[in-house]
Amino acid sequence: MPKQFRLKGASLDAIREKAEKQYGAGARIVSAEKVTNPGIAGLFVANRYEATIEVAEVVPGPPPGGDAERSTAMWLDGATHALHGPAIAALLEQADAAELDLHRPATAVSGAVPAAVRAAVSTASPDFAGLLEQLGKELTNEHAPSAPLPLPASGPVPVQTPVPVPRVGSGNLIILLGLGDDAMGPALEMSIAGGGSDVRTAGRLTAFGHLHVGGKQGATAARAQAVHAGQTVLVAYGLGGPRDAAAQASEIAGLAPDQLWLAADARRKAEDTEAWVRALTAALGVEGLSVEALAVFGTAETSTPETVNALGLPVGWVDGKPARVAMLGKVD
Repeated sequence: MPKQFRLKGASLDAIREKAEKQYGAGARIVSAEKVTNPGIAGLFVANRYEATIEVAEVVPGPPPGGDAERSTAMWLDGATHALHGPAIAALLEQADAAELDLHRPATAVSGAVPAAVRAAVSTASPDFAGLLEQLGKELTNEHAPSAPLPLPASGPVPVQTPVPVPRVGSGNLIILLGLGDDAMGPALEMSIAGGGSDVRTAGRLTAFGHLHVGGKQGATAARAQAVHAGQTVLVAYGLGGPRDAAAQASEIAGLAPDQLWLAADARRKAEDTEAWVRALTAALGVEGLSVEALAVFGTAETSTPETVNALGLPVGWVDGKPARVAMLGKVD
């Protein structure tokens, strides 16, 4: 049973000679393909060939007498070797034509490759010779010590946090948490900006003209009505005072919100706000909930609005409008 081997070479003739040298005159090429290295920007394009060689288990020698090379060629002529003489030239021509079609620009749909393209990749151009000379100089100095790369003037570039947006949708329920009635203003602003939402209250906050959501059943009813109207439910949830905030976590979880926001007054002492926010977020975490964004107000009335960044939550709403960045900057 014949055996097959894989050989590589710069040309099919080179592969044939290598096959005859390694496996004897009975070796024959049964398949071959042309592999092209595209190089860099059309330069350094290199072609090579890979061929499958088939060798019989017992390979007889060439017929005796006469010139050895001529005898070998005659012995391998015809079906014994499918890639000798004109067949090799035909295969090369076919491979070159296929490669030309592969790399032809879209503007040259027929005919020869434009002269500008040939000039761009020509190895005979002065630019190519100069490039080879430059590369040669670099290779001769490849072992020379290189200068250390300059260190950046500052630390690593921080990755910008995406600005959160209200998760609006027919029947979605978004809760804005806030001390006292802090959540009502941002809820109304988001409703106006979104073209009209069903704004309701919950927790320790009530407001004239707005339905109050009480517990899971109230939240389910609000969702059902919003689906029918094609609206989003925005719930302004009153937490009461700072000491009451964490105790509301279980009731908030019962409303099963699609998104939680926190209304923060930038004018309040940063330490006081941070204390009740940390307690509330920890309690919500026990219930499997997390606050996704801040709705900050009062930034125009303080010189340090950036103190809300210490809460560790991205800013999505600022003074009645969607935020442009997720972290507030210092006011000079």
